[in-house]
Amino acid sequence: MKHCKLLSIDLAKTVFQLCGMDLNHHIFFNKKISRNKLIESVIQIKPDTIVMESCYSANYWGRQFQSLGFKVNLIPPQHVKPFVKGNKNDRHDAVAILEASLRPGIHFVPVKTMEQQDLQAMHRIRQRLIRNRTSLVNQIRGLLSEYGIILTRSYRVMKTQLPLIIEDMSNQLSFPMREMLDEMLNELRTSNKHIENFEQRIEQTAKQYPEYKRIMDIPGIGLITASGLIAQVGDAKQFTNSRGFAAWLGLTPKHEASGNKIINQGMSKRGDRYLRTLLIHGGRIVLSTYKQDCTLKRFAMQVEARRGRHKAVVATAHKMARIIWAVLTKSQAYKPEYVLSKK
Repeated sequence: MKHCKLLSIDLAKTVFQLCGMDLNHHIFFNKKISRNKLIESVIQIKPDTIVMESCYSANYWGRQFQSLGFKVNLIPPQHVKPFVKGNKNDRHDAVAILEASLRPGIHFVPVKTMEQQDLQAMHRIRQRLIRNRTSLVNQIRGLLSEYGIILTRSYRVMKTQLPLIIEDMSNQLSFPMREMLDEMLNELRTSNKHIENFEQRIEQTAKQYPEYKRIMDIPGIGLITASGLIAQVGDAKQFTNSRGFAAWLGLTPKHEASGNKIINQGMSKRGDRYLRTLLIHGGRIVLSTYKQDCTLKRFAMQVEARRGRHKAVVATAHKMARIIWAVLTKSQAYKPEYVLSKK
């Protein structure tokens, strides 16, 4: 059997597609393998590198193959899609993964550790709980509006004002409605407890990483953002430079160019939406509520004076992303005056 330089695996639940490439970049097999024979087949093939899409179960299989001594590269799905030829099927997908992995400058995703996977799972569950709480608050507001009672969208206002509304006998609420609101209030309190519980778990897990304290020293970064960066990014050494990290987060502008004419548009919004949202919230905090005088605060205020508030928030988030990259890759504490001296 020919020596396999690259082995691509199109992941699935029960049947996997394996495609092998030799040293001359010729595909010499493309076959289906059942789940219970996957490990055995990979050991027999002995590829130099295994490439997979960074999608469903990729981190699990990546850890399995790494434990057997294989080099594993994960490719973001958006980089694979342009190389799918003809109708989309498992054979064509496996070939597309191979071709995408050979492109110069391709950005590979590191395989997550078990600890990172646990931390990411906590964030995903917390997101779902917050969505459920928001849905509950909106339903309560909608029901109360039919009785002439208007409340703001804040759940903090809801949990303090709703008990008073239920007990206020001068409003137009009926007794059955008061009983239902009381049940919904208990549900809201339970939801808050679940969210607080997961935030405590996230903090306990994130504190085990030395990077957590370094990131937390950056203005605008809190528990959720710092732990989310650890879960998704790790040491950030997979990014060549700080701009590459900011571009991965979708915080760099989109470009349209023709000849010598280059037009910069709004931010690209590519990459991880969750982390991008957290950093934009952090930029808003630096601009609005952060009181200490620092380099980042002065930068945000200067941009606001020139370009307006909304653009200043995004520019600050972009600057924060670059600082985070430097802190993670160099394993050094955040030094505001060092950043100032490099301007």
